[in-house]
Formats: sequence, structure tokens, C-alpha cells
Amino acid sequence: MDPTTRMPGRLVPAGGGHVPVRVRGFVEDAAPSRAHRSERGFAVVLARTAHDVVKVVDGDTVLGYLPEGWSQTMDFELWSCEQAGEPAVARAVLEGARGERDLFVMLSWRRSRA
Repeated sequence: MDPTTRMPGRLVPAGGGHVPVRVRGFVEDAAPSRAHRSERGFAVVLARTAHDVVKVVDGDTVLGYLPEGWSQTMDFELWSCEQAGEPAVARAVLEGARGERDLFVMLSWRRSRA
């Protein structure tokens, strides 16, 4: 992540392999200016909502929402951050041509136990 975009909080996910997850409802005009300059990603906050979905937030701006399955996968980790009083920070990246970009958040899946 670009050091100028770091935020206080706990980086999530904490373990497992990482995969880009498309953010639903993302509108490119809502992306912060640092997102267009950063090829390696920028920090966003993940927060649970009353509707059991996870919102992707930059400051006061909601950038979109995680799909339902990923919201459920991240629920316990986000709850743990809330209990510790720390924001859950994740890396986000913009992909695609200008005007047609999608936002992805890097998340992880649990490793199976053999």
C-alpha cells in the first residue's frame, strides 16, 4: 500500500490466501483521487451494516458493498475488530480502463486443514 494512504486499524484479512473481490454498487466518480494514482492499492475500511452486508468505506464515502457470501465470510473478523475498537482496514485496487473501472478489495479464504 502507498504509505500516504495508511490508516490506523487492523489490516484484514489476517491470514489465508488473498483474492480480489469485486465491490458491488461501486461508482468510479466516488473513488478518492489517491485511488487513481496508486497501482499497488489504497486503504479502505470495511464495516458491518445492520443488513448483514459489509460496506467498503473511504472516510465518509461508502464506495460499495461486498457480495453476500464474502460479507458472511468476513463477519467474525470484522466483529473482532469492533470488539477491539479498531477499524478493519483492507487494500483496494481499481481495475479497468478509465470510465469503466471496477473496485476490488483483497480478501482471503480460510485454509483447509488437512
